[in-house]
Amino acid sequence: MTETRTIDLIYFTGKTCGVCKVLKPKLLEAVKENFPNVNIRVVDVEEEVEFTGQSMVFTLPVVIIKADDKEMYRFARSFSVYEVLQKLKRLSEDQSNF
Repeated sequence: MTETRTIDLIYFTGKTCGVCKVLKPKLLEAVKENFPNVNIRVVDVEEEVEFTGQSMVFTLPVVIIKADDKEMYRFARSFSVYEVLQKLKRLSEDQSNF
């Protein structure tokens, strides 16, 4: 029996972040479509101030990808949907080595 790892994607956004408004629906839709087992959490930095600080998020947008609660990748400010999907693909492929 192979052990499956938990993969989480955390998307930090804010009400005044224009890039977030454009990127978020595209990214979340692509992740749901290509990686249905990835847990997605959207964090509004204005509502979850403490968690945002603990996560060391100081700019927007930020995407953190964790595997088994360990941060594996972090994207900040300018990044593409493609870049995020590539890292998720790599993590999913690595899973077969567990």
